[in-house]
Amino acid sequence: IDMESRLGMRIGTFVPAESALAFRYPATSGGVDPTVQAYIGGVTDRNSRAPSDDHPKRGVVLVEAPYADFTVLPADLWSACPAPPAHEWVLEQIRPGGTPSPDAAGGLCISAMEVDPAIEEEFNEWYNEEHMPLMDAVPGMLAARRFRAVSGLPRYVAVYHLETPEVYKQPSWFEANQTPWIRRIHRHRLRTLHMILERVSLPE
Repeated sequence: IDMESRLGMRIGTFVPAESALAFRYPATSGGVDPTVQAYIGGVTDRNSRAPSDDHPKRGVVLVEAPYADFTVLPADLWSACPAPPAHEWVLEQIRPGGTPSPDAAGGLCISAMEVDPAIEEEFNEWYNEEHMPLMDAVPGMLAARRFRAVSGLPRYVAVYHLETPEVYKQPSWFEANQTPWIRRIHRHRLRTLHMILERVSLPE
């Protein structure tokens, strides 16, 4: 996909979670009009599929715009929030490349990780050729997309927009994570982060 069509995303995660609800996109004359969404949830244990007791609840704000416009996003993007994000990514969409965040989403899954450089080429091949098509087929999956971090870690971030957070409990989601290839890849993952979140409204 050409760079003019490629979408980018800035993700800010906030602790306490309610800080995210204060977000307002700074008004700029002639500036970018991005898509903005907010979610509240937390880190999830991938084995038990339940919220982790070891991590606080988080608020997450997504700001999405054409990647070419990211240089003109306001410098004070998070200024309306009581404190800066506890963590922030600047992301470039790499699969499919130009698919926008669906407005109908009621839930969100963020799955981020590093990978052993020795298998990075195979990791990307597995993600694009096997894993994302399986995730596309999960009932209630509205958009399954991959991003690469321009800043922030972990470097590889998958963002899944869901009809509701309950989509994460679908048997087909579990089955998509049980193939022989994924079991091989998972042995080489580093710095993983997995969050399940519910959509919240931001005041007008």
